[in-house]
Amino acid sequence: MRRGIVGIVNLDGAPVSRELLQRLTEYMIYRGPDAQEIWVDSHVGFGHTMLRTTIEQAQEKQPLSLDSLWITADARVDGRAELIEKLSGKGLEVSKNTPDAELLLKAYQVWGPDGVKHLLGDFAFAIWDGQKQRLFCARDHFGVKPFYYARVG
Repeated sequence: MRRGIVGIVNLDGAPVSRELLQRLTEYMIYRGPDAQEIWVDSHVGFGHTMLRTTIEQAQEKQPLSLDSLWITADARVDGRAELIEKLSGKGLEVSKNTPDAELLLKAYQVWGPDGVKHLLGDFAFAIWDGQKQRLFCARDHFGVKPFYYARVG
């Protein structure tokens, strides 16, 4: 499965331009012609493109939200059963069909930034924690899924 992810966080609090975020997302259509979505909340916005290659992905939608957390991810989580068992042991309701991006978000809910220590697979993602007003980004340990960022201005 291929995906493209993009995000904008205006550190000065200026609103994100929906038009700019939409253009950036559309630029990545070659990474994911099956779905293109954006999410904007004031000074933060994510864009996501997806190429669906399995029936399980038919209902998946990103950017994804759980409470005040938002994620956009290009991820393939390995060791799903073990991760689901760990998350269930922490009191979360997690099924074996939970999409990879939701597993990443639940790992962040439980362990915060240390959640990446519990992950196996290929991934690059960005999480916006609206409650803490914090951006957390990570990629897999071998850099299989690249992650580029820039601080401008």
